[in-house]
Amino acid sequence: MRGRRIAAGALATLGLLLLPGAVMAHWATVQLVETERFVAALAPLADDPAVQDRIIVEVTALVDEQIDISGVTADLLGGLGEALELGDRARDALDLVSEPIAAGVRALVADVVGEVVRSPAFSSAWASSVEVLHAQGIRLLSGSPDSLLALDRDGTLRLPLGPVVADVRTALVAQGVPFASAIPDIDRSIVIAEVPNLALARVVFQVGVTVGAWLPWITAGLIIGALMLAPRRPAMLRTLGVLAAVVTGLLALGFALGRTVLTAYVGPDSSAIAGAVYDAVLGYATSTILALLVVAVIAGLVGWWLGASPTVTRWRTALASQFAAARAARDRSGFGLGGFGVLLHRHREPVRYALLALAAVPALVNPPLSPLSVLASAALGAGLLVLLEVLMSEPEPEPEPEPVMVPPKPARRTPAAKAG
Repeated sequence: MRGRRIAAGALATLGLLLLPGAVMAHWATVQLVETERFVAALAPLADDPAVQDRIIVEVTALVDEQIDISGVTADLLGGLGEALELGDRARDALDLVSEPIAAGVRALVADVVGEVVRSPAFSSAWASSVEVLHAQGIRLLSGSPDSLLALDRDGTLRLPLGPVVADVRTALVAQGVPFASAIPDIDRSIVIAEVPNLALARVVFQVGVTVGAWLPWITAGLIIGALMLAPRRPAMLRTLGVLAAVVTGLLALGFALGRTVLTAYVGPDSSAIAGAVYDAVLGYATSTILALLVVAVIAGLVGWWLGASPTVTRWRTALASQFAAARAARDRSGFGLGGFGVLLHRHREPVRYALLALAAVPALVNPPLSPLSVLASAALGAGLLVLLEVLMSEPEPEPEPEPVMVPPKPARRTPAAKAG
């Protein structure tokens, strides 16, 4: 007994220590490596107002910088005055309206940029860019020689503006804006976020991908093994639930603090867009952590319910009497299952485990885990267990065998009796 207790404690400790690493390894394997899932996470950023506003401001300023709207407007009006041989006063009047005209052109450029950035075409182009960026990022982190990115970069994540500027130029030309065709091709990017220690990120990525497919299962096996070995399983389940809730709660707090630190680190200009990227990239891991926190709380409550507390024992007894009354009402109504109900009662323990596993399937087949999916599976499992209690039938007590009447043996006559 003591050996089982020590072994269960060791497995539980190791499983809880590996739990944060298992979550992050699973996130790296599923969210970061699978291009389709990664694109699905980052593609909605194209419709995020913070991202759109930042791109609109940057592209508008970039167009103004490349063609000098004020200078081009002044030159056009000056050339018009010379071509018409206007007098000095007329030319001065043209100079006065030069800046208002330039401001109107800037406003037009900003409107066109906004239309381009908020269009479905931009969302599609964004998704394509994210797909290319993901492929290149995976090549960089995996050390592929085909990567277009170098490891000696400072870890800055940038969004190329060249495709956006090209779309803006096409739209301005279509609207007949002068000098729009003079906008050159741009090879410039805006900073989205900075990721220092890129070499460390490569090591973490490669290790995470290597163990990511196995570590979650190993961790789950250690925790289940601890529960199976424990002499007092309800107490172990309750302890595991409390400690797992502490671990996942601290991990969730760390993620929240990480977002705060990141948005403060990049500065006010990029904080909104950095926060949006953080939420998109780590949304899978955050959802999984919160779901595991709910699982831990449920496990702790189940362990408490199965414990030996007098209050809980009294409640369980009252619930069992309610189930017995429900089965009696079912039998009176003629809805008994006969031998199948007796079979369910005889094998009720494995049937309960099978029903709980069945209830967990919907949450597991549609990752990531979420608190809502965990609660839905828990409600489904509870409903199936209640249904089992109502459907199973206790076997009829076997009749006691009737006593066998053995006839008394005739009394032997003693020799003295014979002599008499």
